[in-house]
Amino acid sequence: MTFPGGLMRCQTTVPAADVLNVRMTGADAILFVEVVMDEEYDCLRKLNFTPSVILDIGANIGLSSFYMKSLFPDVVIHGFEPSPSEHEILRMNYAGWQDCTPHRLAIGDRDVESVSFAVHPDRTGGQHLLEGDASDGWLKEEVQMRRVDTMVSSGFVPVPDLVKIDVEGAEVLVLDGLGPLLREIKAVVLETHSPELHRACLERLNAAGHEVCHEVVPRVETARTLLTQRRA
Repeated sequence: MTFPGGLMRCQTTVPAADVLNVRMTGADAILFVEVVMDEEYDCLRKLNFTPSVILDIGANIGLSSFYMKSLFPDVVIHGFEPSPSEHEILRMNYAGWQDCTPHRLAIGDRDVESVSFAVHPDRTGGQHLLEGDASDGWLKEEVQMRRVDTMVSSGFVPVPDLVKIDVEGAEVLVLDGLGPLLREIKAVVLETHSPELHRACLERLNAAGHEVCHEVVPRVETARTLLTQRRA
């Protein structure tokens, strides 16, 4: 596969993830600054436990996983990214990291063999579930969708104690697909992209016994990053 702008392979000081592959594109550079340099997920330092299993839902090329490996070197991570080009870089990164497994799956509230997913040949972010036809340069990919609770019950992935969600508007679908498992998960960190989605996510998290321990406004006014932990 050919990547726009080429590929940069970096040596890092993170023992559990000592090589990082990043495409030489503007979008990957922006993500690198946000996630690694500006520490968009530094709220995870506030956790009152050390995660043993993380699900990285909307893993993109793996920068959030890389950051979480820098905080929790011994953690097991399962990363989910349906976009083919992003998943290919994710697979390359995970191949050199300890206890990281990539899955080319969309995560939601259904177990189905095909859902429409929008990807863009010149962008490395913003991929999203698609209703109807793609437009404005976006292309339609058909991908599998899975619920987290059925993946756990079948033994496909272990029970996570931390779930990270960044899925460009499908956050509620992911939370609904966790089902009763959401009450067992110790913490959730997620990004929402509208006030309505933010409220809907909070309702589900609160109903499952989670409380907000951190909330920030990252890049744009409508976006929020939330960290919740299960009430004792």
